[in-house]
Amino acid sequence: MDRLAKNLLFFFLFIQLFFGSFSVLGQTYSCYLYGSITTIDGDMYKGAIRWDDEEVFLTDVFNADKEENPYLKYFPESKIKNNEEGYSRKRTWDRFEVTINDERRNLSSVYDRKFQCRFGDIKSISVTGSESVSLELKNGKYINLSGGSNDVGTKVWIIDQELGLLKIDWDRIDIVNFETTPTDHVETFGEPIYGKITTTKGEFTGFIQWDHDERLLGDKLDGRSRDGDVSISFDKIKKIEKTENGSLITLHSERQFELTGENDVNKYNRGIIVSIPNVGRVDFPWSHFLSLEILPLSKNTDCLSEFRISQRLFGTLVTKEGKSYKGVIVYDLDEAMDSEILNGLNDKLEFAIPFRNIGSIKPMAYNYCLVELKNGMKLYLGDQTDVSNKNAGVIIFVNEDEYQNFKWEDIERIDFM
Repeated sequence: MDRLAKNLLFFFLFIQLFFGSFSVLGQTYSCYLYGSITTIDGDMYKGAIRWDDEEVFLTDVFNADKEENPYLKYFPESKIKNNEEGYSRKRTWDRFEVTINDERRNLSSVYDRKFQCRFGDIKSISVTGSESVSLELKNGKYINLSGGSNDVGTKVWIIDQELGLLKIDWDRIDIVNFETTPTDHVETFGEPIYGKITTTKGEFTGFIQWDHDERLLGDKLDGRSRDGDVSISFDKIKKIEKTENGSLITLHSERQFELTGENDVNKYNRGIIVSIPNVGRVDFPWSHFLSLEILPLSKNTDCLSEFRISQRLFGTLVTKEGKSYKGVIVYDLDEAMDSEILNGLNDKLEFAIPFRNIGSIKPMAYNYCLVELKNGMKLYLGDQTDVSNKNAGVIIFVNEDEYQNFKWEDIERIDFM
């Protein structure tokens, strides 16, 4: 990404932050995963849910691979011919090759067809195999997924209202149904880490995932002080500040310790993820981190306002020739719902933005584009498939019987509605 694009990104970030930091509203309990797990024998458990020892909030992301892509048949210039093994469909853009066998659909490509959406957009997850699921969105659409991450094939935890904590093996699960958390007291896995992160790019406030791992106030920050090893729970920490070789930890009591020696507190930290309302997730590498101030989360915090029934992507595409096409959109020959996620990089910052938060996308050059969010925030993102010339193309369904294919290099802009 060129220097101008980076400078513009920093400018727009500054404008956004100048007019106010991000905030959340509503009911605290609405932020937690909650629902029921039914086993293969018909036993049902109900309560707060955690995906093994990781995802626990609506804003956390479920990752897997799509088993099939129904939009492959809309490839431009694709050719189909019979052979002994079935059919072969090749794309002429030299990006990937797909084979389809008569006995079973065996789709393979040189790029991964990943599926990502936040747990808050999921209605249910049915286990269909040791590494496969049928995921139902809130609009009733089912997507078959397999492997791709440790979100598939793992234990699922639940705090049953009567029995307490159960860690249910994957092969015992029939279906996980998600529900809105009741407004009365519900036992949860703990309070989230919420705070203001100060970086070389500005200040951001939201839910924190420290070192890609710790996300609850009861989780421990590990390090080594001058007197020995230390593990401090985040609920005791007021502030974390990066130092030359580690981190300065300030407790609520104002006691301070400088810690080194562990990836929680030094340059080997895997990154600090911030879930920002109406934006998405931003993953800050240690090189951009300056400090984290842990803030109290209001009991009136509401996460449900970010999640609504998933809709098909819809909008207008304008070509570089000035022609305009309006209709249902399939982006990167893959993403078709506004609950799916666009991924992009800027100066090692990783952005994961739900399409429902995106107002427009404008390809700028070979390997990056301008993404404008519906809240007015503007980002220059590149390097990944969604936002560069690696993009497999866009389909616009003008109506049920008519569609148009567009290569990335032919697109002037896409405006989402």
